[in-house]
Amino acid sequence: MPPRKKRGAVPGNSSGYGAERVSDEFFGDPQEMPDWARPDPDEQDVDDDSVAADASAGTPSTATSGPLASAQVAGAEDGSPATVEELRASMERIMQSPAPPRKAEKKKRSAKRLSTAQRETEEPEELSDDQWREKARAILLRQLTASDKSAKQLKDKLLDKECPEAIADEVIERFIEVDLVDDQKFADAWVRARTRTRGLARQALKHELRSKGVDDEITQMALEQVDDADEEERARELARTKLRPASMGVDRAKALRRLVGMLGRKGYNGSMAFRVAREEWDARFGEH
Repeated sequence: MPPRKKRGAVPGNSSGYGAERVSDEFFGDPQEMPDWARPDPDEQDVDDDSVAADASAGTPSTATSGPLASAQVAGAEDGSPATVEELRASMERIMQSPAPPRKAEKKKRSAKRLSTAQRETEEPEELSDDQWREKARAILLRQLTASDKSAKQLKDKLLDKECPEAIADEVIERFIEVDLVDDQKFADAWVRARTRTRGLARQALKHELRSKGVDDEITQMALEQVDDADEEERARELARTKLRPASMGVDRAKALRRLVGMLGRKGYNGSMAFRVAREEWDARFGEH
């Protein structure tokens, strides 16, 4: 049987790391070792000389070499950890110490604080009426691009920007003339969206539109989109959704209180809320 060699031998290396590795893993007669696997005699002489020099200097031939040895020498010279235990202790101290803040984030926070302080101390900018009109138009266009708003909401935004009230009224009036601002369209769209997404009753919708500065007459016209039958059907849908968990059928009185409270917060009157809650609970869990 031919001599067995471990996998990992690198053919073609006549010297260096590959040759030494093959020679170490060769199990046959060294005289039968292929030429490419034999270590270079010159390199072997160099290694023998280095070992002899270490021995003459009193250094064991098994001393650590490479990066770790360099680190140990440097550590001995500058007082840094030279042993594994000292190195571990140093790493523990580094891990326990808080990380320093990033310079970029620190600079960003400092710039933000400086900008805020400057805005607070600066006097209101002096603009001519034409400049204020131009600035007001730009503000309104940005606001309307984001979402529809009532005339009062837009005026409040301009006043927050320290726009003169007379110019704010003038610019908003011009937007109304060109049909960019229309409280009636805003109210109609608001009622449709809030009844569909939130299931709000007319009373809650009326309160919301009033808080946005919409006239009561315009609000009433918008609420005509919703009748009593539609409102009750939405209340029942909300109650059915709330009654889906089986836990709502354990305590009828407690479940009814929760249903009535939920419907009341959405603007449904008490009599309708209690009737719908009772009927929907009975339909879901049976009469008791």
